[in-house]
Amino acid sequence: KQYDSIWALLPDVGLGKAVFDMTRLQVNAFKDILGEITAERNSLEQKEQLLDTFNMLKDFVTEEESKTVLEAFEEIGAQRGVMEIEDRSTGLTLEYEDGKLTEFFADNRATQLHFQGTPVFSSALSLIKQMAFALQENPLIKADELLFQKNNTYLFSSIKEDLTGGSADNRAVGWRKHRRPLSASLSDYQTL
Repeated sequence: KQYDSIWALLPDVGLGKAVFDMTRLQVNAFKDILGEITAERNSLEQKEQLLDTFNMLKDFVTEEESKTVLEAFEEIGAQRGVMEIEDRSTGLTLEYEDGKLTEFFADNRATQLHFQGTPVFSSALSLIKQMAFALQENPLIKADELLFQKNNTYLFSSIKEDLTGGSADNRAVGWRKHRRPLSASLSDYQTL
């Protein structure tokens, strides 16, 4: 089967011709392939929604609790800049930081997604073996999250720590330009 290069998962690069550091306008040139935008959100709107929620729940949430959550939200914002997220009809979610593309996330609706010709949402073991060989990296695993650390690529629900298969309905993959901010300690992971 021939695979479309625009749907090639390229760790540290992007997805086909849509590469990291592109602007939303540049990425939108591929909307016929990547799908229409079905939802958008940004970190500024999220803060406003959080404040509105606290206001509605003021009888149930203490001022101290509100302050703690807002401080954490501010800390994340200070580390990441203005975040914009767009969901697409094809099962892709794209994240932009300060106007530049920084992350792709795909669920099992992205059926054309492949890594060097291996479909991402078919045989999990074939995909993991292909990626480990091509990336020259042994992945790390914790629960049902598999991480190719050097390549900032994450497989979710593909395989579990006990090496049984993950949930086919909940499989997803994410790949980023940089390591996830505020991510879990890698000491919690084990080499697969």
